[in-house]
Amino acid sequence: MKKLLSMIIYILITLSISVAVFINLSPQFGTNPTQDQKRIYTNYSNYKNGKFQNAEEFVMMTGDMPLSKFFKSDSNRIPNKDLIHETIDLESFLDAEDHKIKISWLGHSAFILNINGNIILLDPMLGQYAAPVPLPSLKRYSSKIAFSIDDIDIIDAVIFSHDHYDHLDYSTVKQIKNKVKYFFVPYGIANHLNGWGVRQESIIELNWDESANFNGIEIVCLPARHFSGRGPLNRNSTLWCSWAIKSEYGKIYFSGDSGYGKHFKAIGKMHGPFDLSFLDCGQYNVAWKYSHMIPEEAVRASKDLVSDFFMPIHWGAFTLSTHPWEEPINRALNHAKKTDQNIVAPKLGQIIFLDDLDNNNIDWWNNN
Repeated sequence: MKKLLSMIIYILITLSISVAVFINLSPQFGTNPTQDQKRIYTNYSNYKNGKFQNAEEFVMMTGDMPLSKFFKSDSNRIPNKDLIHETIDLESFLDAEDHKIKISWLGHSAFILNINGNIILLDPMLGQYAAPVPLPSLKRYSSKIAFSIDDIDIIDAVIFSHDHYDHLDYSTVKQIKNKVKYFFVPYGIANHLNGWGVRQESIIELNWDESANFNGIEIVCLPARHFSGRGPLNRNSTLWCSWAIKSEYGKIYFSGDSGYGKHFKAIGKMHGPFDLSFLDCGQYNVAWKYSHMIPEEAVRASKDLVSDFFMPIHWGAFTLSTHPWEEPINRALNHAKKTDQNIVAPKLGQIIFLDDLDNNNIDWWNNN
């Protein structure tokens, strides 16, 4: 018995060491802030006790979520077939003469924008797995996205909201890093990017309510109600945020991941009205109600932001919760109709124009 116990302890210690070595040596896990950086962060009001903090109450788990239930294979949690993206005609998309702001949704929270000729990517998670390793349950619904990164020579800006795997993707950064002029990120994410070969001089780190300008576009880092971390020991070591993107041609709000909170009304008052708001509206669950919005809350947030149009995001690419995969858009459409909120729900890869957002609702998801 004593020999068996010793063997079990030995196996557990060996396994723990192996996992620690794997995490530390595998680049996809990223790089944590240094002690010098942490000392600088202590000057910020949203950094306390060695971690970034939300502006209002936040509880990670508000209910039980057994792993067996999370990873259960339900036919309604994923589409019946591969989701096909419309192919973007990049030559036409890159031309800014016909419409000053063009938008294409790439699934989940990823976008490509053209603002007066400036190409901008939002949370460009273009990889196949929303995880540091290829887990079948976290595989993308579509085998191909709407365009090839190889066909774009220059990306003027990339904006990241936080460092979770379904938003900040190692494989995508490796593909785009030499094409990007500027990365706009919340504090701490530069460490991940530096570790993946991104030049420090191309990275602009911001705290909430700080902004930067390039080519006539103002990029404003704003609060969100969420959390961060890419490993078991670095929870909230980096900042999470939402963004306002302002230009003379219109204003766009990008929520990143966020639970509903008072920050939406404050942002609407300070930076609104917005022509279009991209709002977290999927992968919700009562077990984590503070970190993601249910669709009805997302519609309410669009009202708080004073948004002319609202677009549900954080769905259509990965299964990260237990609800049917198309439930977010159906619930959002129903509630938007009840509250007279304009909503836009384009196909994956479809190009839409900020100056012509009407009639972009096609219930393509019901055919999958």
